Amino acid sequence: MKKTTLIYGGGAMGSFLAACLYKSNHKIFFLCRGKNYQKIKKSGLKINVFNNKKILSKFHIHQNDNFIVINSLNKVRNIFFNNIFITTKITSNLEKIFLNIEKFINNKTLIITPCTSIPFWWFLCLDDHYVTLFKKKTKNIFLKNIKRKNLVGMTMWLSGKILKPGEVIIKHIQRGFPIKEVFLKNKIRVRKLRKDINKICVSPNVNNIFSEIFIKSINSLAFNLIALKYNQNNFQLKNNKKARREILDILNEGDYVLKKNKIKIYQTPISRITQTLKSTAHTMSMLNAYKMNKKIELKELWKSFEETINILKIKMEKTKNHYNFVKKKVYESF
Repeated sequence: MKKTTLIYGGGAMGSFLAACLYKSNHKIFFLCRGKNYQKIKKSGLKINVFNNKKILSKFHIHQNDNFIVINSLNKVRNIFFNNIFITTKITSNLEKIFLNIEKFINNKTLIITPCTSIPFWWFLCLDDHYVTLFKKKTKNIFLKNIKRKNLVGMTMWLSGKILKPGEVIIKHIQRGFPIKEVFLKNKIRVRKLRKDINKICVSPNVNNIFSEIFIKSINSLAFNLIALKYNQNNFQLKNNKKARREILDILNEGDYVLKKNKIKIYQTPISRITQTLKSTAHTMSMLNAYKMNKKIELKELWKSFEETINILKIKMEKTKNHYNFVKKKVYESF
């Protein structure tokens, strides 16, 4: 029997996950909107996957009984999904999304939120001390009542974009989609899901998903902040000693937060800087968006850290100072 999987969000990452799991024999419900929905419904979803300008694979998936393109859940009936991937932007209203999907969730549903920021469930899935602390601090009833044992940790180490409605390009796959259970009862199902993703993409088995998510998120904050501050791509940042020092300061402050959570760090800040700036032709995503006069997710990314450090009573003063400087520069220019 096919697994039923909802991909809630039709961006580049959601599209790629939909294609990967469809090719791995999942029945996909692919929720997207606007022109993207109209184009995919009519002409199918096209994805080209590259590595160093060399094309690795191509997909062209048309709507069929096992790839169902929708722009709303209103007409979906009598189903509990095996897997739900929430692949929307950081700016999305998660409370509204969960209200939309809750009737499709049972005790066996895995809820996966591929993270590039500290996820809303971070403290709900640590030890009971943090769960109690978090529930006292939060005013959001939705977060207090969520079924945390449905949650699975995942992050993304790849880049991609929508070229035009219905057409996606994936490049720099790197480590793909690391995924890991946060509760042992889900271990076997998550292992099977990882195996399915690995048939088409990459999904490594990581030691600690909390460490993986946090490092991805602090890397994103550090490199995007400093790229925006100096208006520089990776080649320029690599040759900017002051910028590299400021990136290091942010990463060090982030690592201290992990240590306070008693979460092991598997890669040093210096090695992360070296590895990231090795891609000298790359420009950070927020700087690209800023140059194109598009909305960036800087506020939301910083907010996810701010909420975390406030609960832990930790300060990230250098990071906060960089954020305030860049926020004034970026948001006043729109």
